[in-house]
Order: sequence, then structure tokens, then C-alpha cells
Amino acid sequence: MKPLLVIGLGNPLMGDDGVGCAVAERLAGDPRLPTGVEVIAGGSDLFRYAAQMRGRSRVIVIDAVQDGAEPGSISVLENAGSQLDERQDHAHHLSVCQAIRLLQMTMSVAPTLLGISISSARLELRLSPEVDCRMPAILDRVLQELIWNSSK
Repeated sequence: MKPLLVIGLGNPLMGDDGVGCAVAERLAGDPRLPTGVEVIAGGSDLFRYAAQMRGRSRVIVIDAVQDGAEPGSISVLENAGSQLDERQDHAHHLSVCQAIRLLQMTMSVAPTLLGISISSARLELRLSPEVDCRMPAILDRVLQELIWNSSK
């Protein structure tokens, strides 16, 4: 069985939408990262990493969510694939929950989604001050999840 995989998603050109990538980049260089955990700072296409997910004991996806919560807060969705977003505009834009659901149909691992709340995604080359100042707490929470998952 391959080790735990963390995939940080987002578009860094869209401000807070890139928070998943920013977390993954910082996490990859964090000395507290448990041994054997692999980290990918990806773009916005979860399907691109389907091959890397196969055979994993656990996959954690980190992505921005607009859920009305305080920016920088984290929601953990263990069964994110069942959280189907019915407000689908068209077939060319899938939510991360829909992508996870489709991936679950073809592989045995059920990714856990760590959703980081944002208030907006707009053309901006950096995170908002509200989310950026929460990065130490976000990293601590992600590391807690990884340590908990590594001990299972």
C-alpha cells in the first residue's frame, strides 16, 4: 500500500481560490510533516492526479470552499463524494465533491476533503489578508489531520 497522499488544489491567480496550493507548498517544506506523506501542489483539476491516488492508504484533498463560514476556517468532509452539489451550471465545471464522487467509482480510496473557507475568488496574485493571517492555524490543523491519519 502506498503512503498517504495530500493534494492541494486551486488557482493561485485567483486569490483565495489558490489556498489549497499555498497550503500544500508550505506543508511540503514543514519539518513537522510525518515521514512518508507525499504532497502535491496541484492546479484545479483533481482528475489529473487519479493515477497518483491509486493504491493509497489515504488521500486528503485540500481546496477552497465558499460556504459562508469565517475565511480560513476548515471543514473536514470524510465522505466528500456524497456531498453532491446540485447547483451544477454545466458539465464542464465540476465541484471538488463531484470530482471525488466520480473518482470513487473507479478506485477504492475515498478521499477526505479539507475545505478551507473563503469569501471570494477573484483575480489576485496573493491570498487575502483574512486567509493569509490564518495560514499558521490552517497548517496546524492539516498536520493534526495527517498525524491522526498516519496513526490509523
